[in-house]
Amino acid sequence: MSVGCAPLVCLSLVTSASAFDLPITTIDRPGYTFTVGSRAWISQGRSAHNIAGLNGQPDVASELTYNGLNSAITQVSADLVVRQIPVVNRLVASVTGGYGGIGSGTLLDQDWAGNDRTRQLSETLSHVTDGHVAYVSLDVGWRPLEWRFMENPLPGGLDLLLGYQWWQEKYDTTGVSSGGVVINSRPAISQTNTWNSFRLGARTTIPVHSYVALRGHAFLIPWSHYESEDIHYQRTTLAKDPSFLTIATGGLGVQLEGSLLLRLWRGLTAEAGYAYWDIRSGSGTVEAFAATGGSVVVPFNQENQRRQGVFFGVNYSF
Repeated sequence: MSVGCAPLVCLSLVTSASAFDLPITTIDRPGYTFTVGSRAWISQGRSAHNIAGLNGQPDVASELTYNGLNSAITQVSADLVVRQIPVVNRLVASVTGGYGGIGSGTLLDQDWAGNDRTRQLSETLSHVTDGHVAYVSLDVGWRPLEWRFMENPLPGGLDLLLGYQWWQEKYDTTGVSSGGVVINSRPAISQTNTWNSFRLGARTTIPVHSYVALRGHAFLIPWSHYESEDIHYQRTTLAKDPSFLTIATGGLGVQLEGSLLLRLWRGLTAEAGYAYWDIRSGSGTVEAFAATGGSVVVPFNQENQRRQGVFFGVNYSF
């Protein structure tokens, strides 16, 4: 003899049993995301090196201004996001390195005897014929926000970062002209600027489609250590190893970039964007070395170095 039940009672029993039997669907969040990338940064740079006179008089005695410092920089990067570790969830770490040659640009060398750039003593022009740009940065931080959008392999997120950067630029110039008249075509000045900086900031990735995402970086450089070595080949009264040594600390800088990413295949994306770097040193000292030995120290006002331009790259996320 079979035992029956009312339809509503049977439906209630089936529904209750199914609630325990059916699997719970969750969003797949891998324990980590590892991204490697390469880009070409088509950049143009500028540098202004500002020196005071002995005992600060005049307030600007000499200024070396470099313009048109074009460089096609090859950059490689690696980025890791770890989500399943004790205490700190979504730890972020990234390392970036770049290098490019410099083969163009001009140097305007100006000297004054009076304050506020008055009583000009000389003004010459030289051409940048060689040099390089090189940098390495290491950043670590935390991702407080993260989300997924459709099947885009890039997770959306906001990262808060603290890092260190080494950045060097070298300019080799040739020839000297004044008032449009060529004086000579010999090596003129070689200048090497080296920055060791702390930086802090944020970056974000915003998927807007299964195949499209936006990315932005914003870093503040609150402190840096700046060193510059100048060799003045045509000044016989100066040593050549180097002629001048500049040291300064403090300063302020910003590094900004924005880009558009297009998904090509699985975790492979193409990227196009624009980057702008601007850093200013604090004040310091310039030591001038005489060819016969000995040196003289004068105040250093500021170095302002900039680099900006478009970039194109590819990235792959595992």
